Amino acid sequence: MNERADGIADKRSAWIAPLMEWSAVERLQARLKGPIDHVPSAIAGVTLSNAGRQLYAWWLEARGQRDMPSDKDVDLRALVELLPYIRYMCWEDEKTLIVRIYGSALVEGTGLDFTGLSVFGAVEHADTAIDKARLQALHIQPCGLLMIRDVYDKTGKAYPCEFMTLPIAPDSDGKARIISTVVPCERMAEWAVDVALDRILTLRRAIFIDTGNGVPPASLGLGK
Repeated sequence: MNERADGIADKRSAWIAPLMEWSAVERLQARLKGPIDHVPSAIAGVTLSNAGRQLYAWWLEARGQRDMPSDKDVDLRALVELLPYIRYMCWEDEKTLIVRIYGSALVEGTGLDFTGLSVFGAVEHADTAIDKARLQALHIQPCGLLMIRDVYDKTGKAYPCEFMTLPIAPDSDGKARIISTVVPCERMAEWAVDVALDRILTLRRAIFIDTGNGVPPASLGLGK
């Protein structure tokens, strides 16, 4: 870790510093009514982080016998320990996905609060269309999506991160939503990365999760 990144950790306030430690990610739990023994610890050979597995456990419990939970089922009290690592996003129209909640650990980890901003940014790149199609598929054929993306520091070093991504059904406003946890894939004592916000997050894996309705066919080219 370079000196600049070390300085990031040194300047953190006392309340945020513990959230950036690996031990915090390993301990956090969704507040559930039942056990999570039925929730897989790995999907397609990729071991889930504790945060990702806890979010998936909450989602399965919240949806009950439905295809997915609705916005009214998103109980922040049940998710309170996961909230620092959560993105909660809303499709304002078929092209615009706006971040409505961006957790405090994510703000600290990236150096920017993305609340109110488009997931796809102001400038689209070559992969934007497939990124949108991949996320829209979560509601077309209700399923989950596990992505591994590289986040880069300002020296160009890559840090693979897990994006556990699950659909939330629209309520009276008709807007579909997506909930996601974002945490590092690799164990590190503390996240103190000087993130480069001008770099596209390279996609390593995109694995659709069958939640009872199958997954998009490989012919669509959305998995990886």
